[in-house]
Order: sequence, then structure tokens, then C-alpha cells
Amino acid sequence: MVDLPLRPNVCLFIVNQNKRIFVGERFGCPGIWQLPQGGIEDGISEEENALREAHEELGADLKLFRTVKRLEAQHWYNFSEPVPLYAVGRWRGQKQSFWLLEFCGKDEDINLGRFQPEFSDYCWATVDELKKKAEKKRLAGYEKALGEISEYLK
Repeated sequence: MVDLPLRPNVCLFIVNQNKRIFVGERFGCPGIWQLPQGGIEDGISEEENALREAHEELGADLKLFRTVKRLEAQHWYNFSEPVPLYAVGRWRGQKQSFWLLEFCGKDEDINLGRFQPEFSDYCWATVDELKKKAEKKRLAGYEKALGEISEYLK
């Protein structure tokens, strides 16, 4: 496991017109809340991967998302046991880059079940609300990136 690489991953701060951050409750995991994220697919840019993940996880049209910027913050971690099935024999953990995206649509444009659902519920949260809701093991990775977007959220 130690010799395996880290899986490249994008993690998304998707912000609506009210400067609130999208946070979703993981499908099949009641009470586990997190930001949208996903592995980077080969053949498209990291930014295109971020937009693709936003489109797939929120189920909203791609044209409703706008990239604000790639954040400087990065986070990496090793998987704990049991290793997720998709990672067995392939990756030892994940290396995340963080992206700030604007959602230019309305709540009615979100369809969590449009594709393979990642989330069963969602809310738009302030930074403080996100810190209270987010799964604690994920919050450590979010902290530095949250510092970078604080001015944008004002």
C-alpha cells in the first residue's frame, strides 16, 4: 500500500449568488456532510475536471457553473482501513486541489439524482455552518482553502 500513488482529486467550493457554500449529505451515509469532490480523469484539464464534477454531483447544467479560481491550498491524506473499493491496489490516498466555482442557477436547477447520486440532500451554508456540518476528517483539508476564499465570501 505504501508504494501506491496518491489519487489526484478536485474538491469544490461551489458558491451561490448569496455567497453560501454548497455542502451535501453523502448518499447512503446519513449525517455525513461534505463538499463535492472527485478523481481527476485523464485527457481533460484539472479545471475541466472541476466543472465536470460540479455538473455531475449537483445534476445541474454545465453552463450554470463558472470557475472563479484554483486555490493555492492542497491537501493529501492516506486512506484508512478499510480502503475504499475503487482504490484497492491503485492508490494509497488522495491529493486534493481546491477550486472556487460560482453556481449561477437556482435551486430548482439542481437535480441530485440526475446521474449516479453522490448526495441525498444538500444545503447552502455559511463558513461557520459548513464547519459545524462537515465530517470532521474532511474539515482539516477544508480549513486552509476556507481562509483563501474568505474575502470572496464577503
